Amino acid sequence: MREHIDLLTGIGPNARASYGRYLKHHIGPLLGTAPVSSIGYREVAGFIRGLSAKGLSPKTIANIHGLLSASMTTAVRLGYRPDNPCVGVSLPKSQLTHDEMTVLTRDEFALLLSKVAPFYQPFVLTLVATGLRFGEATALTASDVDVSTRPATIRVTKAWKRDEDSRYYVGPPKTKRARRTVSLPDDLVDVLLPLLAAKRPDELLFTNTTGQWLSSSRFWTSTWTPALDAACHPVRPDGTPDPDVPRLTKRPRVHDLRHTHASWMLAAGTDLFVLQRRLGHESITTTTETYAHLMPDQQKAAAAAAAKALSGLVPRAPGR
Repeated sequence: MREHIDLLTGIGPNARASYGRYLKHHIGPLLGTAPVSSIGYREVAGFIRGLSAKGLSPKTIANIHGLLSASMTTAVRLGYRPDNPCVGVSLPKSQLTHDEMTVLTRDEFALLLSKVAPFYQPFVLTLVATGLRFGEATALTASDVDVSTRPATIRVTKAWKRDEDSRYYVGPPKTKRARRTVSLPDDLVDVLLPLLAAKRPDELLFTNTTGQWLSSSRFWTSTWTPALDAACHPVRPDGTPDPDVPRLTKRPRVHDLRHTHASWMLAAGTDLFVLQRRLGHESITTTTETYAHLMPDQQKAAAAAAAKALSGLVPRAPGR
């Protein structure tokens, strides 16, 4: 498996380090001493049960299984064994009974935005108006914004990433499709123009209050969480709860602004392929699987199309 990780191409140092941690902490202790040719379906199934017993989430188990499976495919290519024993092994399903995605309505977002510190409101507006990932938006420079076109655009060519020592650096975006141009609404352009006027072309567009890189953890603790608390639990000037003003009943993550953007686009009739390009998804399947439940109008249209096709073919019940 170390050989497989060393042979991988097209991955960043942080991903390579992450695979090393999976090997060290999870795969090695359970399978590390076994010859690669001795691993069969029974051993892989037992390995998956062992991961579940450790309390790992289904997503983490799927990631670890993916690394093990890819390593076994490499073992086949190198002639160490004839097949991949990971194929066909069932993985744990998530037991969550609720959708982890939180989508805000326009009014809910407006309430939350009003509680965000004014300095960061242009950044939050950009996230919800473009669907950019946090690491993409915080890596933007002033030269990435083109207000000379109609509509104005943002060119996404980079993002914050982590190296093998978990230190952040600016590198290429997540995937090839993540390199994209995103059009901007006029209202957002009006918000960004003062920022652009104060920046050199190579300066970061969005920073913290000291002009430095805006980290997700610091933004979460110093800005996002206080805004959520204020929106969810409004108080009077004296600090006592105020039951008479609107309150937010959801606690979205910052990443949920990307989901909110997608939901607003779909509600406005945006084509899924257009949304895929706008969000920078590598595959249309990702877009469909992530947002299919936000498309009730399309389901109604599909039912209407099916009804039209069946018209005159289905015998009517008496009295109808």
